[in-house]
Amino acid sequence: MSKKMNLLFVIVAALLTLGMLLLPDASPETAAGAIPREKVRILSVDNSMLDPLGIVYSGVQQCRAEILTGPHRGEEVPAANFLNSDLEKDKLYREGDVAVAMVDARGEQLAVTLVDLDRGPTMGWMVLGYMALLVIFAGLSGVGALVSLAASAVMMWKVYIPLLLRGASPIPSALLLVLVLTCVIAFLVAGFSRLAVSAVIGSLLGTLTTLALAVLFAGWLRLDGTTLPFLVPLLSQSSLQLDMRGIYLAMTFIGASGALTDLGMDIAAACHEVQVHAPQITGRALRRAGNSVGRTVIGTMTTTLVMAYSGNFLTMLMYYQGQGTPLADIFSYRFIAAELMSVIVGAFGLLAVAPITAAVCGWLYVRKKPQAQ
Repeated sequence: MSKKMNLLFVIVAALLTLGMLLLPDASPETAAGAIPREKVRILSVDNSMLDPLGIVYSGVQQCRAEILTGPHRGEEVPAANFLNSDLEKDKLYREGDVAVAMVDARGEQLAVTLVDLDRGPTMGWMVLGYMALLVIFAGLSGVGALVSLAASAVMMWKVYIPLLLRGASPIPSALLLVLVLTCVIAFLVAGFSRLAVSAVIGSLLGTLTTLALAVLFAGWLRLDGTTLPFLVPLLSQSSLQLDMRGIYLAMTFIGASGALTDLGMDIAAACHEVQVHAPQITGRALRRAGNSVGRTVIGTMTTTLVMAYSGNFLTMLMYYQGQGTPLADIFSYRFIAAELMSVIVGAFGLLAVAPITAAVCGWLYVRKKPQAQ
């Protein structure tokens, strides 16, 4: 019966995720996104109007392209690729490239502006390969993990972000998001079991700890969210109505919630296995076993957080060291302090999750004899 219930929950969660995909996006009808995006194939390129500025270019790369999708499929049209001497955003096309383009048919002639290379098919094959391997390795739990991954992405894009753009308070809505996602992830992966309940309670209390410390440390460090990427265009788009400090704090504990759920599930699974193989174990001994696992795992997971952030900002660290910036000065920069605070409060959350999850397992698993999971 337990496996049937788990399978039913996976199906229901998958259907709800598909239903959320039907929700409308938050972008207004007058936004640039209203211009249709179509796939085009580059037939020829003309770089004569580009001005080299070191390793970057400015000007327009004129292309000839064939439209591959939409009502103008099969038409060959001129397409423009605008470059602004921005290494991060600019790109050059070659003959045979397949790209995404804005096709504006409102004038007498089609106006085609190239956006970027079409990387969708390659990304799709990567995702399908991961999905296949996960299902082969983990079976029903792997299917549940895939559904939880899809639900997390869809809920973030279709529910949480539109709420923020419509003026919802970032922190309460983020707490609700983390609560729902933590429950969905735990129950999809571990089924309706004491293991899942223990992981949910431990990770949620760890998330609350992370939020409280983020609010405290952000006040001490005078961090207000102004270091967030795309801040200026976002504020211009939303007419300066967003709570950037609240969004920054929400990002901090949302980013840590995945690691907290992971650690909570690790400790709960370890306690579950100990109790299954030693059914007469006392609650105190089970808590000690969970804490022992937590002490081992926390060190590696904290290092994982640090390495993930340092890996993302490797070139920035190279720049500061290359120009001889003292390490003490680097720690004082607002942007660096904001990122370090995210790592530190996440590490505090990990420290909270381990003993809490072990304590919950010691209480739930020893109250009565174990049942088949």
